[in-house]
Amino acid sequence: MKTARSVATSASLNPDTYIYKILPIGTAMGSISSDDSLRVIDPPTLELRGTIGGVHDGVTCLSGFRDRLGLTAGRDGLLKCVDLRTKNTAFELSEGLSIARFSARESRNLTKTLVEKKPAILSTACQEHLIASGAELTSSQAVITVWDARASKRSLLQYVESHSDDVTELCFHTSRPSILLSGSTDGLVNLYDTTVADEDDALIQVFNHGSSIAHAGFLSDHEVFALSHDEAFSIYESNRSDHVEAPIPACALGDLRPQLQCEYVVNLVSSESTGTVLGAGSHSLHQLDVVPLHRGSEWGLDTANTLCLPSAHGEEVVRSLCFSRDGNTIFTAGEDGLIKAWRSSEDPTGTMKAEDWGSADIKGKKQKHSDRDERARFKPY
Repeated sequence: MKTARSVATSASLNPDTYIYKILPIGTAMGSISSDDSLRVIDPPTLELRGTIGGVHDGVTCLSGFRDRLGLTAGRDGLLKCVDLRTKNTAFELSEGLSIARFSARESRNLTKTLVEKKPAILSTACQEHLIASGAELTSSQAVITVWDARASKRSLLQYVESHSDDVTELCFHTSRPSILLSGSTDGLVNLYDTTVADEDDALIQVFNHGSSIAHAGFLSDHEVFALSHDEAFSIYESNRSDHVEAPIPACALGDLRPQLQCEYVVNLVSSESTGTVLGAGSHSLHQLDVVPLHRGSEWGLDTANTLCLPSAHGEEVVRSLCFSRDGNTIFTAGEDGLIKAWRSSEDPTGTMKAEDWGSADIKGKKQKHSDRDERARFKPY
């Protein structure tokens, strides 16, 4: 096992303010936190470039949308595209849902009114000109909405029947941008063809992971991973023919906690130089391990090449991690309100340059663990 050392630490946020997610966006780093702020960070120094306060009433999501544009979403049912350089909102979208409501008089007359309701948004994804959002279960519907950012603010399409619970994860295919992946607390991971408006016809494939989805995404053109809130991890092969339901996992690693001697898994991230890794944390040991995934005849955990981040964020949960462009620097953010930069102890430079910045996040939610149950700490609200 190799060991990393911390080479930079951001200024601390206000007490009891913790960071949900950090993400590379252009030459900057964006972060969202429990005080409903979007912060712009300088990656080499971790110094604050600016703060946009009250970006949402209950911010939940941050995605990258083109150069220097960040997409945020919240429990207020809004999506905002923010220019991280100017701190201005480029455009705003609303996750609307028409709900039938009956008054006592209307019930007698068998008439109804449609009330516009905005479900909380729990997941977002961006690809080229497409924007997708996934909503909390509201009035028996867990809605996935897709917009074309080049067109009007009206949505292109909505899928309302494919999930029976909160939509916790969304991800577009990197080489086939019309293919959208969704994950839900109903335990399903779905693939859709967003060029098809009819929901039944658009649904290409369903993977039944069997437990609530925390994270999911594409490992390759035809491989999908799923990580549940109880840390069960599997990899599925997406069938090239359409409408194949509930395939068995190509690789089922099961609960990762006993295998990695950890208490939670942050997520999977990737860079060209490091490949795919997962962050395995232990708040009781004050430690985060970065464990590579490798593929020989099948996928597995390369624990021999684990990189240990000692002390990590103390007893607080690590909520997010990402890489620099060269893969030599790892950034972590936690419930202690800090962002930290790490390099291997074998790296003689110990510093990071501006040109090193940039990373790929396979798909990138954990709440305060001290006073909530195990499932709740994974939700950023």
